[in-house]
Amino acid sequence: MQSDMDVMSIVLTALAIAALGVVIYAAVAVVRLVRRTERVVAHLEQTLPPLLEKIDVAADAVNVELLRIDGIVTDVESVSDTVSSATEVIRTPMEALASLGGRIARAVSRAKRS
Repeated sequence: MQSDMDVMSIVLTALAIAALGVVIYAAVAVVRLVRRTERVVAHLEQTLPPLLEKIDVAADAVNVELLRIDGIVTDVESVSDTVSSATEVIRTPMEALASLGGRIARAVSRAKRS
């Protein structure tokens, strides 16, 4: 019975040492992870503000270009409206001239036949 107790205590001691080893290994892994995370966060704190500033400047530049394009589109619409109006102004006299030309051609054609 005494030897069973001795064996049992040796096994329990070995298991306790193994469990303690696993806990120590896990603690070391957690400490390494925390240190890496701190380095990543420190790096992000250094690089993010300039990057965000560059993004802000780029967005402002895009907005300026969009406003410029909007102005160009507005100008093109204005020119298109002007050309359309001019076409309407020219079309009426041209139709009258074409009609007159047709009448003159028919009159000449009749005169030649007579």
